[in-house]
Amino acid sequence: MKRYLHFFVLLIVVACGFSSCNNEEAVDINEINKQTILVFMPWTGDNLSKVIFKENLDSIEGAIIKARKLDGRLLVFLSTSETASDLYEVTYENGKIKHSPIKTYNGKDYTTAAGIAQILNEVKTNAFALNYAMMVGCHGCGWTYKNDWTNYPYQAKMNFIQPGNANWSQGKRSPFANFSSNTPTPPTRFFGNLNDMTNAIDVEDLAAGIQEAGIKMQFILFDDCYMANVETAYELRRATNFLIASTSEVMLIGVPYQTVWHTLATPTPAYKKTIDAFNAYYKSYTSPYGALSAIDCRKVERLAEVMLQINKQNVLDDNMRDSLQVLDGFETPIFYDMGQYVDKLCTQPILLSDFHARLSEVVTATATTDTLYSALFRPYTKVKSYSGLTISDPSRNSVVLKGREKTAWWKATH
Repeated sequence: MKRYLHFFVLLIVVACGFSSCNNEEAVDINEINKQTILVFMPWTGDNLSKVIFKENLDSIEGAIIKARKLDGRLLVFLSTSETASDLYEVTYENGKIKHSPIKTYNGKDYTTAAGIAQILNEVKTNAFALNYAMMVGCHGCGWTYKNDWTNYPYQAKMNFIQPGNANWSQGKRSPFANFSSNTPTPPTRFFGNLNDMTNAIDVEDLAAGIQEAGIKMQFILFDDCYMANVETAYELRRATNFLIASTSEVMLIGVPYQTVWHTLATPTPAYKKTIDAFNAYYKSYTSPYGALSAIDCRKVERLAEVMLQINKQNVLDDNMRDSLQVLDGFETPIFYDMGQYVDKLCTQPILLSDFHARLSEVVTATATTDTLYSALFRPYTKVKSYSGLTISDPSRNSVVLKGREKTAWWKATH
């Protein structure tokens, strides 16, 4: 009996000890930062883009000043040349914006998975949060691999009008007008670098860098061309919950941050409001061309499951290829509307119904203008079919033929 009594007393003492420790280590959840956003702007290879990206940063800061507050933390990684980059924090205090330097980087490690992980670990150390998010500003060309481009399309390497030129102000007013001479021509936003492909960043490396840092992003916003494709969404499924991106080319001025910032800079982002605000802005813009989607990357594996079954039972009739909705401007198309493609591919009604049910789970919000613009071979594309997500399966572009079977999406669906 005494043995049991001693054991009971010991349990009480141990329980009290644990209780005491827990009280000392109790954390007020309300004091923990709920969200840190990293604006990631690697070197793009041209001064015009650098100017525009800095204007994007000014727009973000303008939205903060207008709101008179900054919820969460905001860090910026900005490359001023291909080998010089800075990481700094943006704060708002007494009605003013302040920049606080964190780290200076030399070299081009930001193009590698290890380099991206290093940057993100620095973000975690300096601005710990329950949720992390990224806004990526640069050039973009979807899921394609940089080493598969032997000569990035000449039309994407235009002789840009630089600030100070007499035509600069005209170009900013209507940056996506395709002028024949003596007038500005816009760049496309290739994800990484427009002129030197060694500075480009493969989506695989971005995903690997994020995972290496032990983070799963709340969302990644790509202010870049052609990033709303199923191959990219699938590659990022373990790196982010949501992907916000365009199926097509993004205007030179990019995302209207003054309008959309408040919808994303919150512990509970309102993605549909982001899409609606983007669409309303571009519909009333001088050059009314733009598309944006919110994609739930947590659901793409279920979409891949049904696509595997569709691909096992169907092959696209070559005669249908020319009738597919193209959403890019390449001479040989790369990015096709996924919804319409599967409508023409799949001949099994039940499978097709399953596909559309899962596609609607993946694309949670999307909008496009009636016409989309490209600075490449086909300036204007009339949008007749639009699901908010593209696919490259039907493409005959040499870059696609080199790279698509390397993608995780292709391996999961063929």
